[in-house]
Amino acid sequence: MNIKSKLQAYKRQLVLEKVSQLFEQKGFETVKMADIANYCDISVGALYKLFASKEDLFYEYVSYQIDLFHSKLQDRFGATEDPNKRLLIFTQTLFETFLQKKIILLDTIAGDPLFFAKLSVKKGNPAKKIYQLLETEFAKIPNKQIEDNTKLAILFKSFLYGYIEYWLLLDKPIQDLAQEAINLFLRGILKE
Repeated sequence: MNIKSKLQAYKRQLVLEKVSQLFEQKGFETVKMADIANYCDISVGALYKLFASKEDLFYEYVSYQIDLFHSKLQDRFGATEDPNKRLLIFTQTLFETFLQKKIILLDTIAGDPLFFAKLSVKKGNPAKKIYQLLETEFAKIPNKQIEDNTKLAILFKSFLYGYIEYWLLLDKPIQDLAQEAINLFLRGILKE
C-alpha cells in the first residue's frame, strides 16, 4: 500500500470514529452529508472523496462497529473455551452494545435490519466474521436438531434481535436476560 492509499484509509478511519459519535447522538436519517462534514471539520467535497454517498458512509460505519464488536468478543472469549459460556459472552456483549446505541436503533432507516441486509447483498457482508465466530461455537455443541451451523448462527442472531426489539418497543430491561436467551435458544435446538 502506497502512502496516498494509507493516508486515504487513515482519513476514512478518523471520519468513521467521529461520525460514530454523530450517528449515535442524532441518528442517521436526519443527518445530511453537510452536517457530517461540518461535525468532522472537513469540506463536503472531501467527505464525498472518502465516501461516495451517505449510504456508503453508513455501510462503512456499520462495518466499523462490527469490527469493534468482533475485537471486543475476541478479547472476552479469551477467558473460556466453553461454547455455552462463549454464547453467553456474545449475548451479553451484543445487549451491552445495543443498549449504548438506542438513538440510532430508533432511526427509521438505520434501525431497519433489512436496510443493512440490502446494503450487504450489494457490497458483501461485513458481519460474516461474526457469523463465522458463532458457527464455530455451535459446531462444538453436540446433539443438535439442526446440524447446519451457519443456519444456527443466523437464527441465533435473529432470535437475540427479538430481545432487542422487546427492549426498544416496551422499554423493558434486557441486561440480565442473556442467560435466559441462551437457555431458550439452546432448548429449542437440542434433541430431547
